[in-house]
Amino acid sequence: MDWCMGEIFDKGTKKIAKFANPTKTQMVQYILSESEKYSPAELAQMAIEGGCAWISLHFPELTDDELRQVAAPDIVDMCRDAGVILTIDDRPALARDLNVHGVRLSRRYFTDNPSETPLKIRDELGPEAIIGVEIADSTAPSLLVGADVDFVTLPADFTSEQRTAFVEAVRLAGIPTAIVASGIHSPAEATAAVIADGCSGVAVGAVIAAAPDPVERMMEFINVLSAD
Repeated sequence: MDWCMGEIFDKGTKKIAKFANPTKTQMVQYILSESEKYSPAELAQMAIEGGCAWISLHFPELTDDELRQVAAPDIVDMCRDAGVILTIDDRPALARDLNVHGVRLSRRYFTDNPSETPLKIRDELGPEAIIGVEIADSTAPSLLVGADVDFVTLPADFTSEQRTAFVEAVRLAGIPTAIVASGIHSPAEATAAVIADGCSGVAVGAVIAAAPDPVERMMEFINVLSAD
């Protein structure tokens, strides 16, 4: 269950520093999106209080300028101060401008931008950036060969069998990319995705924001995946 090489903010500066031994808390990616109850900054703060070490901003309904106002300065500074990885979904240029860790790219991004490739985005963001992509074909790990991506997000509708098959194919091909299961609704599902299916981690979203106590809910996910 080794996680990919990651980065953390060098506190007090804009420099991004490499680290070699990511913690188990990074096995939970929090996909932060619109909530009727909480502001984005409140959700980020509660996720961090619950032990989350990776937040990705998912706001497809906003323009770049609107998302910039959501992220900066509050969430960017909050993550920098806490040493939390911060990525943005489908906005490479904005991720670069805000000096966050990288991007999480959906299938729709590549459909809408057919000339874009992970390698092109790597050239734009630099070697230190974290780049993740969504792959929907459980039989196509060959897409990762030479793609220079740090993690793969599997679709929410993947079954346990599809996740297992994809993980086995990727590992058999000798590709070290981390694999993240999405569509996870409970700590028990998270444990199954990591322990039984072999994924590197899980992505959770509305299940946190909709919980009676988002901080406690995040802690539950962190605790089950951090247990030895």
